[in-house]
Amino acid sequence: MRPDRLGKCIKTHSSWLLMLLTLMAFRTAVADWSYVPSGSMEPTITPGDVLLVSKLSYGPSIPFTNSRLFSVGEPERGDIITFYPSHTDQCLVKRVVGVPGDRLRIRGADLWINGKKLQQTVLSDGLLEESNGIKPHKIKVSGDRGLPTIEGEVLVPQGQYFVMGDHRNNSYDSRYWGFVDKSQVVGKVARIGLSFSSQFVQRLALAID
Repeated sequence: MRPDRLGKCIKTHSSWLLMLLTLMAFRTAVADWSYVPSGSMEPTITPGDVLLVSKLSYGPSIPFTNSRLFSVGEPERGDIITFYPSHTDQCLVKRVVGVPGDRLRIRGADLWINGKKLQQTVLSDGLLEESNGIKPHKIKVSGDRGLPTIEGEVLVPQGQYFVMGDHRNNSYDSRYWGFVDKSQVVGKVARIGLSFSSQFVQRLALAID
């Protein structure tokens, strides 16, 4: 395209371009949404859910980057976060179970934090409620899958986090590839903004009927 035509096109559509740039800056600095394709966070988050992710929970990001302008807080045990780990360019979502300084032991579905075993209450077959010292949350354990065990005790380093999926034996997480660095954290999951999950569709169909 010739420069004069390009300039005319930009001038004609300047309001749309400004709106697009504003939206992109908002997504990279303030809040974002993330589609969930896998079941690693079931039953809390199901495949087809679209998450609203707050980037202000730990400090605003510089627009169009994943670097923070300043920090206003750190991920806490129990937070659900999105992040880019070192081994993949995919944005993952997991629950923080270990913060800097925590000592962890993992044996199957059982989890100890700083020498204290987390309480688990069976709700139904394969569904449990776990208390991690912040607020109770549900976890899922599939009977047809093995559960990994980490020998010894894991110490979470400063500036690092240990994350796990709520579907304990259907999640590729820190038990396999290690810690999440603070710089890799995108934001905190605020809520499920929209859902295309099969469960949601089934509930909607029943409501319509």
